[in-house]
Amino acid sequence: MNEQEILFSMDIGTRSVVGIVGRHDGEKFKILAYDVEEHKERAMYDGQVHDIELVAKAAGNVKRRLEEKLGIKLTSVAIAAAGRSLKTHKVLLERKIEKEIPIKRDTISSLEIEAIQKAQIEVEEMQSGDGNHYYCVGYAVVNYYLNGGIIANLEGHKASNVGVEVLATFLPKLVVDSLYSVVSRIDLEVSSLTLEPIAAMNVSVQSNLRMLNIALVDVGAGTSDIALTKDGSVFAFGMVPVAGDEITEKLAETYLLDYDTAEQIKLALSKKNIIKFKDIMDISKQLTAEEMIAAIDPAIKQLAKDICDKILEYNGKSPSAVFLVGGGSLVPGLENHIAMMLQLPLERVGLRKITQIKEVEIKDKKLSGPEFVTPIGIAVTAF
Repeated sequence: MNEQEILFSMDIGTRSVVGIVGRHDGEKFKILAYDVEEHKERAMYDGQVHDIELVAKAAGNVKRRLEEKLGIKLTSVAIAAAGRSLKTHKVLLERKIEKEIPIKRDTISSLEIEAIQKAQIEVEEMQSGDGNHYYCVGYAVVNYYLNGGIIANLEGHKASNVGVEVLATFLPKLVVDSLYSVVSRIDLEVSSLTLEPIAAMNVSVQSNLRMLNIALVDVGAGTSDIALTKDGSVFAFGMVPVAGDEITEKLAETYLLDYDTAEQIKLALSKKNIIKFKDIMDISKQLTAEEMIAAIDPAIKQLAKDICDKILEYNGKSPSAVFLVGGGSLVPGLENHIAMMLQLPLERVGLRKITQIKEVEIKDKKLSGPEFVTPIGIAVTAF
């Protein structure tokens, strides 16, 4: 195995850390190994690291086990940040160039970088009162311009004026610094940093689908990150600070459970018909999944409403379809509520699984669920 070809990505999430090791072989990303570890305590809230030592311990265990499985030393990792405190800003940058010289890739890259720098300056001016410095964690090109007209690809063309419109995303530096601190504690360097919805988008909504008005929702434990496409590009990112944890907390409140037991029951609701558990008074109970889902349905409905409200705020109307990814998307009934609130046919709201993505090759069926879309997307985005 050529270690130079290996790509290691970690999704450092509110509830767990997922590590993926793979490599690109031609047009496909081949997954070689993966590992998952849940935080022993609630060390992260809403995608923000609160206890660096605890998060680093979970991430270190994932790294160590992957090294043992593959017999290699991992030295760098690609990571992604959740959209809490996310700021997005769209800018247009134009530049005059020599009209007789074909446009090169380097020119396009420098144009994009200059646009991001312009966006960062404007964001920090707008947020000057909060005392934060902002770090760019990803961007999407909305349009390229050639002599004032929109064009799909600038490379090779000749013109006197070129332009690019980018949608840049920023997080406060303190959010990014906490992730870097976790990675540093386990003797790794950050090879790539992106935003979780960008990572998920890159593997679940390919460019040939972006002509459609699609909402991608990454429902994690602490946050639900949203990306919207139309006319061939990503045009908006958003976030709501509610996700799977709200359902866990409702179960804990309704049935007098500790958090870990409530989390286990939440995961079992979509897999078992009968749920057996003990509450904090050590009383044994047995209920059907159906009646437990009915009891927490108000919380599921509220989660769906928060997601739909944010989609409508950015999109202005209901999208043509909604793709759901992330572990929180498995909450029973969430798809139905979203479809109803957005007045979409139920078949237009669905889970996006790894098995639906042609560019990724997996051999382990356990990796096929929507909860693995983002960690695999982090690796693909880094490449």
